[in-house]
Amino acid sequence: MEDELFFVGLRDPIEMRKELLTSSKNLIDSLRRYEAYTTVKDEKQQRILELKRVFDELLVLNRKLRGKLPRTPLKIPTVMKAEEKRPAPKIPKAKPAAQNKIDVLEEELARIEERLGGLE
Repeated sequence: MEDELFFVGLRDPIEMRKELLTSSKNLIDSLRRYEAYTTVKDEKQQRILELKRVFDELLVLNRKLRGKLPRTPLKIPTVMKAEEKRPAPKIPKAKPAAQNKIDVLEEELARIEERLGGLE
């Protein structure tokens, strides 16, 4: 049996070629993005493995350091009474928007001097 030639008629062959080329271009772009994705994925996995290795090394070094440090009893901090608690920090009041920079700096300087007076 001989090979018979079989032809199919296309209504718009130029448009069909354009669509095929566009599809091929899109496919190549998709493959390029997939390749970039795989390289980023591999790099991420390598960095994760490196991080795990460094973390394990830090754990080992921490254990060695704790082994070299002297043993001391733990001191539990005592609970402060209500009178001994520090007063809540003062919240500055809202400043008017029309203040100039010099006034703002003078107020900040006054607050700093007030804090210094409290420390003495």
